[in-house]
Amino acid sequence: MAPAFFAINPKLVDGTPFDPLTTTTTTTNDHPSPIVIWHLVLPSFPSLSLSFSDPTTTTTTTVIPLESDQVTTALDALYPQLSTRCSAGPSLDRLNTCLANHETFSLFLATEVFSTSTSSSTSPLQEPSGVRITKIVGALTLVTLNLLMKSCAHIEDVVVDGSCRGRGLGKGLMRRALDEAVHTHSCVMVDLTSNPNRIEARTLYQSLGFELRDTGVFRYTVPQYRK
Repeated sequence: MAPAFFAINPKLVDGTPFDPLTTTTTTTNDHPSPIVIWHLVLPSFPSLSLSFSDPTTTTTTTVIPLESDQVTTALDALYPQLSTRCSAGPSLDRLNTCLANHETFSLFLATEVFSTSTSSSTSPLQEPSGVRITKIVGALTLVTLNLLMKSCAHIEDVVVDGSCRGRGLGKGLMRRALDEAVHTHSCVMVDLTSNPNRIEARTLYQSLGFELRDTGVFRYTVPQYRK
């Protein structure tokens, strides 16, 4: 069975590229498994499609195939930690629909990993050393807009598993999103909204250069979805 998704372009939480050949992935009590942030894409993602269709095409980054259950089960566990209004993550159909809009929608996953000497994957893009995602522990959604006068982006659904908080995942996810917005999509501004009660999160955003704006946000909610 073909993989439902691929995790590509891995980076550590500090923004440096992840290389399983040089990064220690051995887990001990003093040194937990490294956190790696990936961009989740469909098999139809342009760079992957090119590599699969042309056997002579090579890639310099680790690419990991993921089954649908591995992703949806992890998001089902993560999203209820984001809001009491979330009882589960997105459906598989909705996830596929969103990821298909790769020019405007990006989903980043923070994961724990370890390297293996052999890999069961037959993907031609798999690193020879082998690397396996053991647990998905964080997620962030980036939506980009190409408007008439500028390109901008909005960050949504930033969530980190309670067992991994305090390890820099939130900052790592935010840095990855900002890098994608600015350098891949040429966005000149990135917005997000944050509950005033989330003091720690708001401090993080400000440390990354976000500024609190005085303009008010107006929202229209379809009547049947209003509280």
